Amino acid sequence: MPVRPRNEDGFLLIELLAATVIITVALLALLGAYDQAWFSLHSGAKNSSAGIVANNQLELYASLSYCAIALDPTVLTSTKATDSTYSTDEASLSGTGTDATYSSSTCTTSLPAQSVPVQTVTGGDGHRYKLETFIRTMANPTATSWNEKVVTVIVRDLSTTGNPKVVTLQTAFDQGPSS
Repeated sequence: MPVRPRNEDGFLLIELLAATVIITVALLALLGAYDQAWFSLHSGAKNSSAGIVANNQLELYASLSYCAIALDPTVLTSTKATDSTYSTDEASLSGTGTDATYSSSTCTTSLPAQSVPVQTVTGGDGHRYKLETFIRTMANPTATSWNEKVVTVIVRDLSTTGNPKVVTLQTAFDQGPSS
């Protein structure tokens, strides 16, 4: 006796519904990954642009004579008195030293306009950044006969609430042994 097939009415609808649920879950996971990738890309671009701003400031000091690696003393005193973020950042720097300030009586090279403690600059990404520069004269750890000037640059994002640090770069310059 022939076997009669079962009734499969509506089975295609159940398969279609299951496939739709699976595809929807997969697409939501992809959207989450896309969103995370966008934030990572945005953060990387900001870090890169802020790094270039900081590196440009360090390159400025690398192009100067040793005596001109300094900050304008009048502007430095005013900044320390009025900018609490600058003062807090200075207190958190490692090592001890004294502020390297410019003196026309000891240096014949003129001080560049960018030799101020705080500047607002626009990065290559069009964002505005707060550029803080600290220059301290410290004992040279490898030579006891001369000091070095340690330049620390902190870049903060002005477009984000609280102006968080984006990049901190530091380098040291020494005059070498006196002749």
